[in-house]
Amino acid sequence: MVRSIVFIFLIVLINVSDCQITSVAIEKPSLCITGTYIVPLFSTKIIRTTFNRTYLKQLNIHEIHIYAIISDQKVAEFENHRSITEKTFRISNNTKLNNNKPMIVYNLKINANYMNRTYIHYSIKFIDTKNHTYHINCSSILIVSSPKRLIDTIFKTVIPFIIIFTSIQMGILLDVGVLKELIKRPIQVLIGFVCQYGMMPILAYTISKLFRYDPLYGLGLFVVGCCPGGSASNQWTVIFDGDLNLSVFMSFASTVASFFMMPFWLYTLGQYAYLEELKIRIPFLNLAQSLLTIIAPVGIGMLLVHCIPKLKSIIQRIVKPTLILIIFYFFVFGAFANYYLLRYIDLRTALTAPLLPWLGFGLGGFLAWVFKQDEKRIITIGIETGIQNIGIAFMILLYSLPAPDNSQATVMPLVVAYLSLQPLYILLIYQTIRRKCCKSEKSVDTLSKTTPELSEVKSEVLDNEISLPLTAAGLSAGSEPVKIV
Repeated sequence: MVRSIVFIFLIVLINVSDCQITSVAIEKPSLCITGTYIVPLFSTKIIRTTFNRTYLKQLNIHEIHIYAIISDQKVAEFENHRSITEKTFRISNNTKLNNNKPMIVYNLKINANYMNRTYIHYSIKFIDTKNHTYHINCSSILIVSSPKRLIDTIFKTVIPFIIIFTSIQMGILLDVGVLKELIKRPIQVLIGFVCQYGMMPILAYTISKLFRYDPLYGLGLFVVGCCPGGSASNQWTVIFDGDLNLSVFMSFASTVASFFMMPFWLYTLGQYAYLEELKIRIPFLNLAQSLLTIIAPVGIGMLLVHCIPKLKSIIQRIVKPTLILIIFYFFVFGAFANYYLLRYIDLRTALTAPLLPWLGFGLGGFLAWVFKQDEKRIITIGIETGIQNIGIAFMILLYSLPAPDNSQATVMPLVVAYLSLQPLYILLIYQTIRRKCCKSEKSVDTLSKTTPELSEVKSEVLDNEISLPLTAAGLSAGSEPVKIV
């Protein structure tokens, strides 16, 4: 009889202990933090965990010990610059000590230092009244995204409006009569198309693989390689005595073609080379919206100038001051807002990413020479190939990729935007010095056969020694040659 009673007592004791362990295990989802938390760079976020005091008492738990660690302290850290923190809570039956609070609240203060992903690993130890311990291990994902400061909000919000404005301006300044004549002899445009959407994406892919870029940086450079020509090419074409009409038409044609060619490259080679490895999917709707932001305003501009012919002369007058403001916005305000991205640019990236536009200048001109184009068109096609609309790359990466990948990927367009034009600057300085030394005026004719007026504009540009407009995100400062388009 006594043996039976002892046996039954042991069974009950074991069952009670098992129930406590099972109950703690069942409670695991509510005791751990297993979600994903996004913390903007340069900010602090408090992650809160709560424990039900009443329920823990039912389990005879009288103490909780929480141990938390951040995997990568470079990405984020706890307060006081620590990567490890621990906290102990004692559950008392004394209501005065508990302040009648039914929940135990545990706050983790996270400081975001570097854009990337990392993990917070938790080890929670429960100790019951009999000093039995139960452990729960779990993890949460921590993402440090781009900053959410006022200056960052202003910079990113204004970019689409600037691109829309410049696209409308392109449409207004297009000379439809001249473009019709260029369409009748499209060999130059076809050469430019092959360079822009055949050679440049392959070149970007080759550079990223040859120099073993991180997949995210490789994707950023590849998106730049798939972008259409930038409007800055028109200004450089005039300065280097190229064919302005061909330059304008190639910029317009490549912008329209980007609606088809960019998705083609991103969902074929881009998917295979980068997106699958990164496990990132670019929604087609987001991509289409970004491209329509550029293409649709061009059509609106053409429609406006058709309905209101006087609008063209008004736009011609405000082109220069407006684009000077755009230059200031990107190169001064933009540099100040995005200075933190310098931490993500290493020497290898700074030296190799600009190879994309630099090789574009040379190979585009070489291909035009192979097809026996004259000097003016060789210069024009080379410039059009190397100068791309970086603004489109920024928009696609920022609005199509998840955080923090979107901000990290924009490092490559940033490098290309700031370093792509160095060869042209060097040539311009050489050309200026040579002209000064020779003290002879050069006969200037940057026209194609359809527009004899442009030589006067070019002469005015050289006589006044207009300083070369800088470009950023595919936008250019104004100069008088734009008037004749």
